Amino acid sequence: MKYAVVLLILAILLTASGCETVPENQESERAVPVEVLRVVEETRPRKSSFIGTVQPDMTVQLSFKTGGKINEIRVKKGDKVKKGDVLASLEKTDLEYAESLAKAQLEMAKAQYEKALNGATSEDIEQARLNVAKAEDVYRYAVEQFEEIERLYLQGTASKQVYDQARLERDIRESDLKLAREMEAQVLKGARHEEIKALEAQLESAQTEYNYRKSMLDNAVLVSGIDGVVMEVLAEKGEITAAGYPVVVLRSDEKIVYAGVPEKELRKITPETNVIVEYEDMRAESEIIRISEVPDTLTGLYKIEVKAGGLNIPLGASVTVSFLYGEDKGIFIPITAVHRGIEDYVYIVSDGRADRRPVKIEGVDNFDVRVTGIREGEYVITSGTGRISAGNAVTVKE
Repeated sequence: MKYAVVLLILAILLTASGCETVPENQESERAVPVEVLRVVEETRPRKSSFIGTVQPDMTVQLSFKTGGKINEIRVKKGDKVKKGDVLASLEKTDLEYAESLAKAQLEMAKAQYEKALNGATSEDIEQARLNVAKAEDVYRYAVEQFEEIERLYLQGTASKQVYDQARLERDIRESDLKLAREMEAQVLKGARHEEIKALEAQLESAQTEYNYRKSMLDNAVLVSGIDGVVMEVLAEKGEITAAGYPVVVLRSDEKIVYAGVPEKELRKITPETNVIVEYEDMRAESEIIRISEVPDTLTGLYKIEVKAGGLNIPLGASVTVSFLYGEDKGIFIPITAVHRGIEDYVYIVSDGRADRRPVKIEGVDNFDVRVTGIREGEYVITSGTGRISAGNAVTVKE
C-alpha cells in the first residue's frame, strides 16, 4: 500500500515539472559609454620638439687689472647690478702718487724736448737745476725705503713681492735722476740733432709710462660690464688681491635655452630655422643663437642655443623647444586613440556601434598623430576603447 502511494506522488511531481515553462535568459545588450572626436582636416606646422634647459646668457668673473689692497666692496651675493655700476675699488694712494709722478715726468720731458728745439733760457736753466734737485730728493727717499724693506725681507717679515716692488721703485727713481741730470747738461750746452732725437724718444717713453700709470689708476675701480645679478663675492675689504684674481662673479639678466638635438634632426636645422619656446602656459617665437659643430661627449647630442623669447622663465627650468620646417595638412587625432597591431587601427562610431578602421600614421605632432584611413566628419573613439570590440554597441558620453 505504501509503495503505491509513493508511486502516485512521484507521478504527480513528474507531471507538474513537465508542465512548467522556463524563460530563456535573453538579457538585452548594454551599450558601452565612450568619448569621441569629430574628425576634421587641418593644417599644422611641421616641427621637431626637444626638451631644453634655461641658463644665463653669460657668467663673468671680474678682477682688477692691477694688484693692491681692497678698499671697498659695494655689492653682495644676490644684488642686481646695471652696466657701469662700481662693484669694488682698491686703495688708490700709491697709484695716485705714481700717476702724478709719471704725469710730472711727462710734462718735464715735453718741456725739455721743446726747449731743445727752441733753445734754453735762463729760466730753463734754473728749472733744469730744480728738476735735478727734486729727482735727487725722490731718489734718496726711494733708496731709504728700499733699504728698510730689504732689512725686513732678510728678517723674513716682508714678502718677496714687496721687496721686488721697492727695488723696482728705487731703480725707476735712479733712472729719473739720471734723466734729469742729462736734461740739465743738455740745457747748459744746447742740443745737437742727435740730442733732440734722444729727447724725442724720452718724451715718447714718458708718455708710455704715464699712460700705463693712468691705466693702473683707472683699473683700481671694478665696474660691471653687463646688466645682471651678483652670483658670488670672492674677496673682502682689506684683503690684498693680485691682478687677474676673481673678485666678483656676475650672471647676465639675458637668458638662453640649451637644447640637445640628435644628428639626424640637426641636418634639418639652419640658423634661419624658426623656433618656438614653450613653458607651462607661455609660448613665444624665438631664434637660434648658435649651433654646435661637435656633439656632447656624454650624450652624443648637438647643443643648440636659442633665445628665451622674452619669457619670464626661472633659471634651470625645462622648456619645450620646437624647430619649424614647414606645414603638414591632414587629419590629426590623439595618439591614444590608435591601437597597435599587425596593422594600426581606430574605432569609428557607425550607426551606434564600434567600427574598426585600419589607419596609417604619417607623422607625429606632440601627443597627436597625422593619419590616413578615416574621413573628415567621422567620429573616432578616443576614450573607452579598452572595453569594446568591433561591432559592440556604444553610446557617446555627453
